[in-house]
Amino acid sequence: MCEEAGDFLVDGVVLEVGGKNKAKKRADYVIRDNIDIPHENMISLWLLGFMY
Repeated sequence: MCEEAGDFLVDGVVLEVGGKNKAKKRADYVIRDNIDIPHENMISLWLLGFMY
């Protein structure tokens, strides 16, 4: 997988991880830091801690 497609591939889902202004590129979901409310395909980084 190339850099433009995303950072991680988990069970066929492409994830992009980054800061508040991280662009989506071609990833299925973007995991962003410094956002409070998830929207569209953007998930708050802190929210993933609840899934652990």
